[in-house]
Amino acid sequence: MDTLIESSVWVDYLHPKTPRSVRETARTEIARPSARLCEPVILEVLRGTPQKQRTIVEAHFSTIPVLPTPVSLWSDALHLGQVCHDMGWIIGSLDLLIASLCLHHQAELVTFDARFAQIAKAVPIRLRLLKRAT
Repeated sequence: MDTLIESSVWVDYLHPKTPRSVRETARTEIARPSARLCEPVILEVLRGTPQKQRTIVEAHFSTIPVLPTPVSLWSDALHLGQVCHDMGWIIGSLDLLIASLCLHHQAELVTFDARFAQIAKAVPIRLRLLKRAT
């Protein structure tokens, strides 16, 4: 099964001040053969990557398969956002896109971001919520 490595894992892996134990957890997930990227994660990570590090991050990203973006992504994310809104939650657009991609590909979402646990209450997304134990 594919595992989509969500932006929060990448941020903790790449940030120099991340505690060693958290960075090691992130590194372990990123190194799995099942690890995948998607365009919304690439956007989210690279838009905040300092210019001096971009080439290194892009080179690392080039070694990881990218889940194809389905034509239905925008309408799927809209529907998911409406479902969440009806439950009283406002979820960010990029998170909706990422979750929708996982649902489409039946990929497991690997993240440190607890907001995805809300989405998992609304739809049957495969979620592995990592802990930032220091």
